Amino acid sequence: MQHIFARPKVTYVVLVVAIVGFFALSAVGNSGTDEQNKHSSVGWLGSIGWIAFLLSVLATIVFSVMLLVRTARRRKAAA
Repeated sequence: MQHIFARPKVTYVVLVVAIVGFFALSAVGNSGTDEQNKHSSVGWLGSIGWIAFLLSVLATIVFSVMLLVRTARRRKAAA
């Protein structure tokens, strides 16, 4: 866990790549109307991509909050 916070720029790059990739994956099987997409044989792949995209966004938010809390605690301890 310490390694993740030691290099936040690398962590953000990985999270952004994951967000973009999962967002692109969420479009798989969603080329028609809602009714047509229900009968698509690969619609489940788009659903997994959408869920993974939302989890990646959530992970980015949680990482940012944890990084802010960690920085605030360090400044408080140094003072």
